[in-house]
Amino acid sequence: MVSCMMRQSDEKHILGTASTEILLWSSRRDLIAVSNSSGEVFLRRLSWSKVWKLSKRGEGVKVTAIVWRPDSVILAVGYSSGHVFLVDVESGEVVHTFNPCEEPITALSWENCSTSMKEEADNFLLPELLPQPLQVNSSKLDAGSALDGDKGLKHEELLSILWIGLKNGLVYGFAFGLFPCCLLKLSEMSGGSDSIGPVRSVFPNGDHSQLCLLVDVRAGSSEVLLMTVETPLITHCLKELYGLGFLYRQITGLMDCLISAQKALQEAWEDALVDLESKMVRYESNDGKSSLSVDLMELLMFGHAGIKLEKFLVTDLTDKGLKRIGQAVELSYSNMQKLLIKHIVCGNYQLSHYLTQLCGLAKQEDRFSCLGLQVNSCLAAYRAAGSFTAKTAELQQVIDGSVKYLKTFFRWLYVTILRLSDEPIPPELATSTQQDVRFIANFLAKDFETDGQVRLDRIGQYLRNEPLTFVASSKTRPWDMLIEACPSIAHLQDSDLFQPRAERSLAQEFAHLEHQVKASFEAIPSAVGQTASLPFITDLTLDCPSDSLDKIRITTRSINQPKDRCNLLGLTNSTTQSTGFYLFEFASEKERKNLTRAAFFSFGKCDHLPPGEYKIADLQFYNNEIMSVLLSIERSTNSIFVQLSLCLLREHLAPVVQGNLRSVDVNTFIEASSFRVLNDFQATTLGLSSSRKVAAIFSSSKRKVRIFDMEVEEEEDVEDEDQDIEDVSDLSHDISKDVGSQKDISDVDMAVSP
Repeated sequence: MVSCMMRQSDEKHILGTASTEILLWSSRRDLIAVSNSSGEVFLRRLSWSKVWKLSKRGEGVKVTAIVWRPDSVILAVGYSSGHVFLVDVESGEVVHTFNPCEEPITALSWENCSTSMKEEADNFLLPELLPQPLQVNSSKLDAGSALDGDKGLKHEELLSILWIGLKNGLVYGFAFGLFPCCLLKLSEMSGGSDSIGPVRSVFPNGDHSQLCLLVDVRAGSSEVLLMTVETPLITHCLKELYGLGFLYRQITGLMDCLISAQKALQEAWEDALVDLESKMVRYESNDGKSSLSVDLMELLMFGHAGIKLEKFLVTDLTDKGLKRIGQAVELSYSNMQKLLIKHIVCGNYQLSHYLTQLCGLAKQEDRFSCLGLQVNSCLAAYRAAGSFTAKTAELQQVIDGSVKYLKTFFRWLYVTILRLSDEPIPPELATSTQQDVRFIANFLAKDFETDGQVRLDRIGQYLRNEPLTFVASSKTRPWDMLIEACPSIAHLQDSDLFQPRAERSLAQEFAHLEHQVKASFEAIPSAVGQTASLPFITDLTLDCPSDSLDKIRITTRSINQPKDRCNLLGLTNSTTQSTGFYLFEFASEKERKNLTRAAFFSFGKCDHLPPGEYKIADLQFYNNEIMSVLLSIERSTNSIFVQLSLCLLREHLAPVVQGNLRSVDVNTFIEASSFRVLNDFQATTLGLSSSRKVAAIFSSSKRKVRIFDMEVEEEEDVEDEDQDIEDVSDLSHDISKDVGSQKDISDVDMAVSP
């Protein structure tokens, strides 16, 4: 039999107006993740001290699910908005976010595959990791250390899959929490009906060959469906999925680097010319027919400035203002060159490297075609990266030309302002060559204005997601110059060449690259999901309203022992007045495949428990041998914490035949040492960690939490220990009445706040 050896170690009062909704202990660390009704997430230690807080994501957005990555390095948080946030446990920073299909998240599960991929990956011919480009701070245009935004997503020797259940009945699988590798459409799998509703629970077996699911029925009834889904392709292609996930992680990380670098490039360009352009735009000609470029051209050709132009140059622009703007432009152009060379060129080179590896994997059709990886789509992504490289080189040429034009233009304009102001002209600026005059004339004629708007250079058009207004000459585009210098290239097939479009901007080429990279992976989830089958499905009617199914208590456990491989699912039959719970066992062994056993365990009168009617407040699997149940007693302020032997419970399970389940009285399994009475504590929520041997139990008001050490050695008589705990509790109440809520004040930093 099971003994309930536990000792209260602490009690905390929770401040704020938001109530606690989800709490989940880490299996490897003394940490617990807690969410509240405001949509906030807190990470707390065993002492209940706050480690970090994840703010709410918007008005009305609730936290619907939380799960730890198996190594407890990452915490996944699902929201009612459909977003999933992956949070680094050490820093509390969001390292990745995605939204599978704009549907609310209803269930999360993250499990490792039992097979190690380390030796397999060594023989998989995967590329060595290249040093990441420097991280860009777009607001300050500086570079820090090497990009480490996904540091918590690296160094996994096991293939882990994050399973996500949605409100519309879809189930997604994300390898490493990043790479979408499976999509299950439960409505189609169950016969094409639209009766499948929200997915309440999803949990895999050890090798992810089988998923056990609990889903609602859309018809507005209190009926739920339990089903097992077999995914043999995942088991067969674990090594291939590991390799694809490896590449996907690197590729998406580099795409994020390129996005941030382009934002910084846009900011650098705006800083360079916004001030000068804003002053140029204010200029208005006298007759309303000519423009600033025409007047400046006349000034260049004839040496005469009109009254309006002279006033503008001397009064509005001024020599000091032009000098300051010239220095700012030169600095900004220097920053743009650094961003292009150190970040965009470097990042795109590495991206091309990994896309080449992806093309190599796709050409192994005997291994990857079944996963939906197509050679043509991968080659299209690689060519798009090459086109982006060519457009980047073209932009570098344009920046070099703009620097020459602007320096010559600013020097001439500066000398003109000094001459109009009767100021002395420095000797080094007094002379100009015929080539300088041609530069300025070409600049005023071609680059100064665009569609009547003052545009002092052609760089900005490359940063907008629209076609180029002025297309660079083929004689100045590096890619066209290469083709012209090597005529033999022109005879190659189009599929073997990069194809940069002359009229496309840099932003358009990058948008095309994003689309092609996404297209190279997007067929994989459906291809894997289409091979799945539905060997078992049964319905279960619960004693609760259909709109309260999300409040049903559900707990799952995957057992992967050599002689005992199965998945266990326990759930209550009601939300508030549950007198018992269902226990389902889904076998995973090949010889017992598709065998599902179940029973309904009810709590009646028990000689060992205090008298009263018992209702289940919460239940969880403590470990592979014990199930913990939290009971409330009708018309009593006490609660009962019960430990049940899973071995005894599983002995009473029977095969599911046409939805008929055996009913068992669980009180025959309860002895005097297998429960603990919580005096003057109406408990409602339970959080357990068998690896850390700790339990957290919340009161019904969600304003008080008691922390218990589990599996303690009893040194004193149990009654004396209970009496000591009650005395301490009474003493704390007396102190709080006499002195005020000093405990609450001292725990401000450790308590949940809205």
